[in-house]
Amino acid sequence: MPGHNERDEDERWMKRALGLAELGHTTTAPNPMVGCVIVLDGVVIAEGWHEKYGEAHAEVNALSKIPHYRREQLSKATAYVTLEPCSHYGKTPPCVELLIERGVGRVVSAMVDPNDLVSGKGHKKLQQAGIETLTGVLESDSRELNKKFIHLHKSDLPFITLKWAESKDGFIDPNDDALAGRGSYPITSDKTRTFVHRLRASHKGILVGRKTIEVDDPSLTVRKVKGVNPIRIVIDPDLKLDTALYKISRVEGTTWILHSKEEAEKDLSEKVVLIKSPLQDLTATLTMIRSRGIDSVLVEGGAYTLRRFLEEGLWNEAYVFSSNSNLKEGLQSPELNGEIIDTVDLGVDCLKIYTNIR
Repeated sequence: MPGHNERDEDERWMKRALGLAELGHTTTAPNPMVGCVIVLDGVVIAEGWHEKYGEAHAEVNALSKIPHYRREQLSKATAYVTLEPCSHYGKTPPCVELLIERGVGRVVSAMVDPNDLVSGKGHKKLQQAGIETLTGVLESDSRELNKKFIHLHKSDLPFITLKWAESKDGFIDPNDDALAGRGSYPITSDKTRTFVHRLRASHKGILVGRKTIEVDDPSLTVRKVKGVNPIRIVIDPDLKLDTALYKISRVEGTTWILHSKEEAEKDLSEKVVLIKSPLQDLTATLTMIRSRGIDSVLVEGGAYTLRRFLEEGLWNEAYVFSSNSNLKEGLQSPELNGEIIDTVDLGVDCLKIYTNIR
């Protein structure tokens, strides 16, 4: 067992590695976010992170920066990695082989990889090569960082995040039944809306019901932040939307219209695709969405759609933004039973994050 000072050092460098890992939060899915810090004699000699899906892993990026270090030198170094180094051939070669080849003397990881292709095998290979290994350093932080990746290895569904904004007195809209074409009614501040755009950028898909399009005509993009626009997914069972009238057919990105009609799947335009879906069975619909590469979905509304997800227990996290003003009447926010895991101050607004992860 490492002594107190050594444990403190291990946590210090793992925190740095976790910070690096988070830099890939919009670009690595469905791969995990991973950071690597290589330390020799108490000094960082290299660091890297997994920057983009299909490209080099964190350990490779870090070691590529110190090609001049010999095996003799690296035998005294420690590599801090936020996830067990991979031991199988995927999009890239196994990281354990590179660590062994370069002669890194010690590898500290935050958690075991939940992927059955790796799970413990990476650590075993390192140990068989005579490399000292330690795992479980800041494990809870790593699991929180890669909760979507962990979910994908135990479920056929995408990771589902619910999101809505409500007034201080619990209304999500000033109108109980808003008319089509009214336009959006902002409840929260611009600071919160920027936060929401970052949230969108960390999901592969963004889902709303038909009425949200008709009333708000939203863009559902990440225009306030740097990132990739999620696939827009609109539930329109009877194909009532004339999509050409709305921004979803014009702004950057792709829109899927999920319907239950007998029409074959087709492209309405370069941006809009019709997809026949088993909409009466929400689980089956989400499984279909996952099979098409959407591994995380942000559900933004409206009220009926949000309540359906809540009633069927089909959610992993919920982000509820509350303003400091009252509406006094209108459409009440959904009822949510879940554990609050974080509260964030957003200036005049407040965010509460709930979990349904068991």
